[in-house]
Amino acid sequence: MAFLTVQGRSYACEALIFDKDGTLLDFMELWGRWADEMLRQTEEKLTVAGGQWTGSAERTFGIVRAPDGRIADYDRSGPLALATAEEMTGVLAWQLYGAGIPWHQSVDAIRGFAASAEETMERERPVRPLPGLVAKLEQARAAGLRIAAATSDTTESALRHLRWAGLDGWFDSVQGRDRVVEGKPAPDLVHEACRRLGVEPAQAIVIGDGGADMEMARRAGAALAIGIAPNGGPRGHLSAADYVIGGYGELEIAAGK
Repeated sequence: MAFLTVQGRSYACEALIFDKDGTLLDFMELWGRWADEMLRQTEEKLTVAGGQWTGSAERTFGIVRAPDGRIADYDRSGPLALATAEEMTGVLAWQLYGAGIPWHQSVDAIRGFAASAEETMERERPVRPLPGLVAKLEQARAAGLRIAAATSDTTESALRHLRWAGLDGWFDSVQGRDRVVEGKPAPDLVHEACRRLGVEPAQAIVIGDGGADMEMARRAGAALAIGIAPNGGPRGHLSAADYVIGGYGELEIAAGK
């Protein structure tokens, strides 16, 4: 048994379950580049088909653009932040279908764009752990805590990104949306992580940057749901969290006596 202290209060726990994107890894560093590539290719396809965005690219992706057109931020409750790969394929394929491209060709095109974007990411490996994360993982390991990652990404992709960041050796279990029946905000990912770690949900603390993470923790019966809003990011979507922190320096982990 170990103790995690946040905002002056200590909680006994046996495991930490982390979301991946925006919690372990800088979201914009990784998915901002992916979205830039997907946006460019989808817009080119729409132009060739003589169509345009239904609504806007910003609403479709859940992004905020800088004056120069680059993706500068994202909606923490939007599709880029929360959608699975299959859901994002459907969202973008619908745009192409609306431009007159048959559905099967639209799906094939988006899958091709995604494969191309993945190749770019494989070359560039745009990952950056959040500040203070490694020190906190060291504390958790020293205190005897079990550590898991639970993400809406696929397990294969999650393992690859953690490997790029040099973080893969810290986790006792990594599970993606493909390992459960229902993704976030359903409790399945927490339950699966706890099963693999050999702990009860009531002994685990969930840390994430999204409202779906907090709801997942509550539905699973986790001991605590901690929201993280790095870089002074918005916090309104984390209203269901027990605590909201701005960085890992606000947490302390120690072995029980």
